Amino acid sequence: MTSQMKTLLILNPAAGKGKGKKIFSKIHSLLKKNIDSLKVETSLYPGHIYEIGQNAIREGYQKIITIGGDGTPFELINGLYSSGKPEYEIQLGMIPSGTGNSFLRDFVDNPDEENCVRAILDGKCRQVDLIEFQYNKNGPIKQYYLNILGIGLIADILKLTNERLKVFGPMGYSLAVLIRLFKGIDNHFTLKVDQQSMELKNSALAISNSKYTGGKMKMAPMASTDDGKVDVIVFKEVNRRDIINIFINVFKGNHIHHDQVEIFNAKEIQITSDPQQLFMADGELLGETPLKLKVLPKELSILI
Repeated sequence: MTSQMKTLLILNPAAGKGKGKKIFSKIHSLLKKNIDSLKVETSLYPGHIYEIGQNAIREGYQKIITIGGDGTPFELINGLYSSGKPEYEIQLGMIPSGTGNSFLRDFVDNPDEENCVRAILDGKCRQVDLIEFQYNKNGPIKQYYLNILGIGLIADILKLTNERLKVFGPMGYSLAVLIRLFKGIDNHFTLKVDQQSMELKNSALAISNSKYTGGKMKMAPMASTDDGKVDVIVFKEVNRRDIINIFINVFKGNHIHHDQVEIFNAKEIQITSDPQQLFMADGELLGETPLKLKVLPKELSILI
């Protein structure tokens, strides 16, 4: 049965070192056969998917499919919400072609293109939470993420990976952990979590809406994408040895049993730090603390 919904397919050809283009060539005819109104847009430069998302709202697309990594839906959603919440429901489908593809692992063990295309064509939606966050960078900025926001050490490791170690592929992140450890951690956080305040020293934070990050790292094994809360994972007063032990165990989610790891849930969070700490969201380096976060419960419709 063919779909009559006005549908846009966004291809990020840069994702996965060209993997997206190969996947597109395999599935395009099947999607075209089953979706009468399918239009294809290709991302041509950084920020283009954001612009495509803005245009998609103006043009009334009801279903949007992405072929890319975790950063592709991040950019798209922020384009869709650039003027506030869309006035109508949009169904989002994701066909992974990046190196991580973390978000979809909460729903399927093997989020390959065949499983994802099947889910998109079946048309069954899940309502998932969206996280709104605000910070300052030459003025106030409001953005949204689906998967994870990392502050301090986690963002530093991503920055190092992107700038110097991408050539090593998946091993680059592990190498960045070891290199970053030589610097150590020296900071002070003040958090306001659902009206409660707390102080943290020499720590790092991950604020997760879903279980996985960086592909198969089970950062927040108890997280749920539709419970109206984020899981806050605190690496509390950690030294070099602690970080190595935590990292070794993060792939199975066993790091949560480490003495220096603390986890709690929250609907809203305010974070300040001294000194300011770099943060990233869904694999994108964005700015520095302070920042505010708020969960928008079951805000998005995901085809999965």
